[in-house]
Amino acid sequence: MKARKDEILTVVLFCGFLAAMLMGYLLLPKAEFSDREKRYLAESPELTWTDLVSGQLSSDVESYMADHIPGRDFFVGLNANYDLLTGRQITKDVRLLQGDRLVEAPVAWNEAQVQKNMRVIQNFADTLNVPVDLMLIPSAGWAAQSQRVTSLDLFSREIYLDSEIIEKIYAMVGENLTCVDMTPVLAGREDYYYQTDHHWTSAGAYAVCEAYMEQLDRDYPQADDFRTEVVEGFTGSNYSRSALWQIPGETLELWHGSENILVTNGENPEVHQGVFYRERLEEVDKYTVFLDGNHSVVRLENSKNAGKGKILVVRDSYCNVFGGFLAEAYETVVLVDLRYYKNPVSELFEQEQFDDVLICYSIGNFMTDQNIIWLR
Repeated sequence: MKARKDEILTVVLFCGFLAAMLMGYLLLPKAEFSDREKRYLAESPELTWTDLVSGQLSSDVESYMADHIPGRDFFVGLNANYDLLTGRQITKDVRLLQGDRLVEAPVAWNEAQVQKNMRVIQNFADTLNVPVDLMLIPSAGWAAQSQRVTSLDLFSREIYLDSEIIEKIYAMVGENLTCVDMTPVLAGREDYYYQTDHHWTSAGAYAVCEAYMEQLDRDYPQADDFRTEVVEGFTGSNYSRSALWQIPGETLELWHGSENILVTNGENPEVHQGVFYRERLEEVDKYTVFLDGNHSVVRLENSKNAGKGKILVVRDSYCNVFGGFLAEAYETVVLVDLRYYKNPVSELFEQEQFDDVLICYSIGNFMTDQNIIWLR
């Protein structure tokens, strides 16, 4: 009799759970945006004959149901921690290291993509009448290799080969293209990268910029010349992708230098005073405080450095903070993001006659970016 009562109780609880989930789906408000995952959630699918026949409707319904399940953050976080406890985190894009540090998986060598990118970059350099510098930035996981194993993930024994990969790429360089090796500056400096984001910190970007300016024999301010402002509660893209919600937020530093830098970007001709867009600190993605995030073209003008030349930078998002530091050494800094800029960069160079040209990418983006082919 007791066994039968237990079976009935189990059925009742299970049916009650299903009923509660159904009521939640029907009655609870549907969020449009996930603050923790920093992405828009699936919209309610529309019933069309085309989608029904093709099977797209079934896929859309599945995505909608997954994105709006009641208690979604709890279940997503529970699944992520289950993967961590069972050692399956090794199959994910983001790893948890000791000290609550989240890093991307090691970069995988892609011979075809590297050859294609280097061929395009070399051709671009050969068309200009000034030397072009190539700077590839190693990943946070490479810098923090001493902390690569967590107590829960017994299988996280991977090795980050960023320095070897960068050296291999630099060996492909021909004339008119100069390699800028910053691995000695960043090696072992996990503090130069965020704990919850894949980007380098302001301190890391400053250290690299200072070393680069030294190579170019340009005067550059000391770290003590900047005023540091600390912003609490920052969580980056690795936090959002990992779903390990128990990882605490961290600090984000704003290094205030020249106060008279004027910024414009390709989408908005309005001039902005300073390199920090402080209103972005009130949003979910606080990293966009640096130059308002990603834009096709960003122009920085520093009247304090009148007569100190112009630099053109073909870049990824690492230069959102790096560009502000470059503006401390040049009168004009122009950042071009090939994900959004489709005009010939060589024409931009001819129009403005830059003194220096830098191609700066994180190694992960360089290995996978399909937009470098637009560099011409």
